[in-house]
Amino acid sequence: MLRKDFYYAIPLKLNQTMKGKQLEHIEIRKSIHQNIRLIIKTLSMSYRFDPLFGSLMNKYHARTPPQRRSERVWREEMRETIQGNLKDMLIRYETRLQVTDVVVDLQAPRTTDSVPMVKVKVEVHGQLSLGRRDQFYFPDSEVDEDAQDAFPLVIPVGKT
Repeated sequence: MLRKDFYYAIPLKLNQTMKGKQLEHIEIRKSIHQNIRLIIKTLSMSYRFDPLFGSLMNKYHARTPPQRRSERVWREEMRETIQGNLKDMLIRYETRLQVTDVVVDLQAPRTTDSVPMVKVKVEVHGQLSLGRRDQFYFPDSEVDEDAQDAFPLVIPVGKT
């Protein structure tokens, strides 16, 4: 029997269900972490049932700053756009969390394998909207053991 304070892990392993096994259950914090990661890594307009779902993170994939714009100003605009988009997505699609702040940090581009990359660090601060209304922080290495593997994200910039 599924307790109401447990959630299904992402990705769903439907092959286990087909074999008559139960799907993996996780607690609310880990479920929210997985949903945030899903939002961040989903391309906007790629989910046909809801074209609004997803992050604008990849909008800047392999782009260079427009002419007559400094790279620093352009990177700041990228950061603000991504940050605003993530906050909107979390307010809309993660109702178990009251988001107080989303911080996106874009580091200076570094060249990796002759492709310039911008590292992106995402932090989410908030309060759980269910139960005791505990504080919430993403990524939280105590809750999410693979947080270090998932972040920071990278965006290739420049000509590819």
